[in-house]
Amino acid sequence: MNLLLKISENPLLPIVVLASVWYSTRDFLMLTAAIMVVITFQVIVEKLVKKEVSKLLFISWCLVIPFGTMTLLLRDPIFLQWKFSIVHWLLGFILLGSYLFKGPVALKTFFLSTGLKLQEVPEESWRNVTYFISIALLAVGTINLYFIYFADLAMWVNFKIFGVTILNILIISVSFLYLFSKSPSSEKE
Repeated sequence: MNLLLKISENPLLPIVVLASVWYSTRDFLMLTAAIMVVITFQVIVEKLVKKEVSKLLFISWCLVIPFGTMTLLLRDPIFLQWKFSIVHWLLGFILLGSYLFKGPVALKTFFLSTGLKLQEVPEESWRNVTYFISIALLAVGTINLYFIYFADLAMWVNFKIFGVTILNILIISVSFLYLFSKSPSSEKE
Protein backbone atom coordinates (compact mmCIF):
# COMPACT_ATOMS: atom_id res chain seq x y z
CA MET A 1 0.00 0.00 0.00
CA ASN A 2 2.90 2.36 0.74
CA LEU A 3 4.23 1.80 -2.78
CA LEU A 4 0.84 2.86 -4.17
CA LEU A 5 0.99 5.97 -1.99
CA LYS A 6 4.48 6.82 -3.27
CA ILE A 7 3.31 6.39 -6.86
CA SER A 8 0.15 8.43 -6.34
CA GLU A 9 1.99 11.26 -4.54
CA ASN A 10 4.58 11.59 -7.29
CA PRO A 11 3.94 14.99 -8.89
CA LEU A 12 5.08 13.58 -12.23
CA LEU A 13 2.29 10.97 -12.34
CA PRO A 14 -0.42 13.25 -13.80
CA ILE A 15 2.07 14.82 -16.21
CA VAL A 16 3.29 11.44 -17.47
CA VAL A 17 -0.28 10.17 -17.87
CA LEU A 18 -1.37 13.38 -19.62
CA ALA A 19 1.56 13.24 -22.02
CA SER A 20 1.25 9.49 -22.65
CA VAL A 21 -2.45 9.61 -23.40
CA TRP A 22 -2.32 12.80 -25.48
CA TYR A 23 0.69 11.86 -27.62
CA SER A 24 -0.55 8.32 -28.21
CA THR A 25 -4.16 9.20 -29.05
CA ARG A 26 -4.45 12.97 -29.76
CA ASP A 27 -7.96 12.50 -28.36
CA PHE A 28 -9.11 15.11 -25.86
CA LEU A 29 -11.90 12.90 -24.57
CA MET A 30 -9.40 10.14 -23.74
CA LEU A 31 -7.17 12.74 -22.12
CA THR A 32 -10.09 13.99 -20.01
CA ALA A 33 -11.02 10.48 -18.92
CA ALA A 34 -7.38 9.74 -18.05
CA ILE A 35 -7.12 12.89 -15.92
CA MET A 36 -10.30 11.92 -14.09
CA VAL A 37 -9.03 8.38 -13.47
CA VAL A 38 -5.60 9.52 -12.25
CA ILE A 39 -6.91 12.10 -9.81
CA THR A 40 -9.56 9.69 -8.51
CA PHE A 41 -6.81 7.07 -8.05
CA GLN A 42 -4.78 9.61 -6.07
CA VAL A 43 -7.76 10.50 -3.86
CA ILE A 44 -8.62 6.84 -3.16
CA VAL A 45 -5.02 5.86 -2.35
CA GLU A 46 -4.54 8.84 -0.02
CA LYS A 47 -7.82 8.10 1.75
CA LEU A 48 -6.98 4.39 2.17
CA VAL A 49 -3.39 4.87 3.31
CA LYS A 50 -3.42 8.20 5.14
CA LYS A 51 -7.09 8.14 6.18
CA GLU A 52 -7.44 11.68 4.81
CA VAL A 53 -7.01 13.52 1.54
CA SER A 54 -4.92 16.68 1.24
CA LYS A 55 -6.96 19.84 0.72
CA LEU A 56 -5.22 20.72 -2.53
CA LEU A 57 -5.87 17.29 -4.04
CA PHE A 58 -9.46 17.27 -2.81
CA ILE A 59 -10.20 20.72 -4.27
CA SER A 60 -8.65 19.70 -7.57
CA TRP A 61 -10.66 16.46 -7.61
CA CYS A 62 -13.87 18.34 -6.79
CA LEU A 63 -13.27 20.49 -9.86
CA VAL A 64 -11.94 17.80 -12.22
CA ILE A 65 -14.90 15.46 -11.82
CA PRO A 66 -17.73 17.90 -12.74
CA PHE A 67 -15.71 19.82 -15.34
CA GLY A 68 -14.38 16.57 -16.82
CA THR A 69 -17.88 15.08 -16.88
CA MET A 70 -19.21 18.14 -18.71
CA THR A 71 -16.31 17.89 -21.14
CA LEU A 72 -17.09 14.23 -21.83
CA LEU A 73 -20.87 14.62 -22.05
CA LEU A 74 -20.84 17.74 -24.21
CA ARG A 75 -17.67 16.74 -26.09
CA ASP A 76 -16.25 20.22 -25.58
CA PRO A 77 -12.78 20.72 -24.07
CA ILE A 78 -13.57 24.23 -22.81
CA PHE A 79 -14.83 22.96 -19.45
CA LEU A 80 -11.67 21.11 -18.54
CA GLN A 81 -9.52 23.90 -19.97
CA TRP A 82 -11.23 26.42 -17.70
CA LYS A 83 -10.76 24.12 -14.69
CA PHE A 84 -6.99 24.71 -14.86
CA SER A 85 -7.45 28.48 -14.68
CA ILE A 86 -9.95 28.17 -11.86
CA VAL A 87 -7.60 25.98 -9.78
CA HIS A 88 -4.68 28.40 -10.23
CA TRP A 89 -6.87 31.40 -9.38
CA LEU A 90 -8.34 29.64 -6.34
CA LEU A 91 -4.89 28.75 -5.03
CA GLY A 92 -3.65 32.29 -5.62
CA PHE A 93 -6.62 33.83 -3.81
CA ILE A 94 -6.48 31.24 -1.00
CA LEU A 95 -2.81 32.09 -0.38
CA LEU A 96 -3.56 35.81 -0.39
CA GLY A 97 -6.61 35.40 1.84
CA SER A 98 -4.76 33.12 4.20
CA TYR A 99 -1.95 35.64 4.47
CA LEU A 100 -4.29 38.59 5.05
CA PHE A 101 -6.23 36.80 7.81
CA LYS A 102 -3.60 34.58 9.44
CA GLY A 103 -0.22 35.62 8.07
CA PRO A 104 1.90 33.30 5.91
CA VAL A 105 0.69 30.20 7.78
CA ALA A 106 -0.44 28.16 4.74
CA LEU A 107 2.68 28.78 2.68
CA LYS A 108 5.03 28.49 5.64
CA THR A 109 3.46 25.17 6.66
CA PHE A 110 3.85 23.85 3.11
CA PHE A 111 7.48 24.92 2.77
CA LEU A 112 8.45 23.74 6.26
CA SER A 113 6.86 20.34 5.55
CA THR A 114 9.65 19.74 3.04
CA GLY A 115 12.05 19.36 5.97
CA LEU A 116 14.28 22.22 4.85
CA LYS A 117 15.61 24.55 7.52
CA LEU A 118 13.54 27.66 6.94
CA GLN A 119 12.15 28.19 10.45
CA GLU A 120 14.26 31.30 11.07
CA VAL A 121 13.26 33.13 7.88
CA PRO A 122 11.88 36.58 8.79
CA GLU A 123 8.12 37.19 8.44
CA GLU A 124 8.75 39.90 5.83
CA SER A 125 10.39 37.30 3.56
CA TRP A 126 7.43 34.94 3.99
CA ARG A 127 5.15 37.85 3.06
CA ASN A 128 7.16 38.55 -0.09
CA VAL A 129 7.09 34.90 -1.13
CA THR A 130 3.36 34.67 -0.45
CA TYR A 131 2.72 37.69 -2.69
CA PHE A 132 5.06 36.35 -5.37
CA ILE A 133 3.50 32.89 -5.50
CA SER A 134 -0.05 34.26 -5.31
CA ILE A 135 0.53 36.67 -8.20
CA ALA A 136 2.33 33.97 -10.18
CA LEU A 137 -0.60 31.55 -9.74
CA LEU A 138 -3.08 34.23 -10.80
CA ALA A 139 -0.88 34.98 -13.83
CA VAL A 140 -0.60 31.30 -14.85
CA GLY A 141 -4.39 30.99 -14.66
CA THR A 142 -4.73 34.06 -16.88
CA ILE A 143 -2.08 32.88 -19.35
CA ASN A 144 -4.07 29.65 -19.64
CA LEU A 145 -6.98 31.71 -21.00
CA TYR A 146 -4.73 32.99 -23.78
CA PHE A 147 -3.96 29.43 -24.86
CA ILE A 148 -7.63 28.44 -24.63
CA TYR A 149 -8.86 31.23 -26.88
CA PHE A 150 -5.89 32.07 -29.13
CA ALA A 151 -4.23 28.69 -29.74
CA ASP A 152 -5.40 25.35 -31.01
CA LEU A 153 -6.09 22.41 -28.71
CA ALA A 154 -2.70 20.76 -29.33
CA MET A 155 -0.90 23.97 -28.37
CA TRP A 156 -3.00 24.25 -25.20
CA VAL A 157 -2.15 20.66 -24.21
CA ASN A 158 1.56 21.36 -24.81
CA PHE A 159 1.29 24.48 -22.68
CA LYS A 160 -0.45 22.49 -19.96
CA ILE A 161 2.07 19.64 -20.00
CA PHE A 162 5.30 21.60 -20.49
CA GLY A 163 4.63 25.30 -19.95
CA VAL A 164 2.71 25.05 -16.68
CA THR A 165 5.11 22.42 -15.34
CA ILE A 166 8.14 24.59 -16.13
CA LEU A 167 6.44 27.72 -14.74
CA ASN A 168 5.51 25.92 -11.50
CA ILE A 169 9.06 24.58 -11.08
CA LEU A 170 10.45 28.09 -11.66
CA ILE A 171 8.00 29.67 -9.20
CA ILE A 172 8.86 27.18 -6.46
CA SER A 173 12.62 27.27 -7.19
CA VAL A 174 12.78 31.08 -7.10
CA SER A 175 10.78 31.05 -3.87
CA PHE A 176 13.09 28.53 -2.20
CA LEU A 177 16.21 30.40 -3.35
CA TYR A 178 14.82 33.65 -1.99
CA LEU A 179 13.87 32.07 1.35
CA PHE A 180 17.29 30.42 1.67
CA SER A 181 18.98 33.75 0.97
CA LYS A 182 16.94 35.32 3.82
CA SER A 183 17.53 32.50 6.30
CA PRO A 184 19.95 33.52 9.10
CA SER A 185 21.44 29.99 9.09
CA SER A 186 22.42 30.35 5.42
CA GLU A 187 24.20 33.62 6.19
CA LYS A 188 26.36 31.92 8.84
CA GLU A 189 27.71 29.33 6.40
